[in-house]
Amino acid sequence: MVDIRKYTVLESYRHRIATIEFWDNGIICIKLDDNEVIQLEDSRNQYEFLLSKFDGINKHRVLVEPGRYTEISKEAREFSSKLDSNAMTLGSAVIVQTLAHRIIINFIINFTRQANMRMKMFDNKEKAIEWLLNLKQE
Repeated sequence: MVDIRKYTVLESYRHRIATIEFWDNGIICIKLDDNEVIQLEDSRNQYEFLLSKFDGINKHRVLVEPGRYTEISKEAREFSSKLDSNAMTLGSAVIVQTLAHRIIINFIINFTRQANMRMKMFDNKEKAIEWLLNLKQE
């Protein structure tokens, strides 16, 4: 059994509003900064970066940790909800900290469900990690 509380950061990259970490357990953690608005350009840049790390076989397990008061623009939200934007993703777990996050993530989940993409929100980081680690490659 894998200890979900212990992992090592293998690589870390800094983007305009986020830090992206690649963990030794196969999870990619995206830590968004506090007090930022995710713009379409941010979502596109993140997509291009993750696509460059995709081997074409093993889909990404993504953990998203929004910062306090992080928001997402309508355009970025629509881009992030598209099937093409998530073709390399096995599943996304989002840790929600506020009611605003919950409402936005619930909206995105409704779109992703229609496209058969796996996305789930969690109040607890350990449960989010456990869910990601239990996803099976298709």
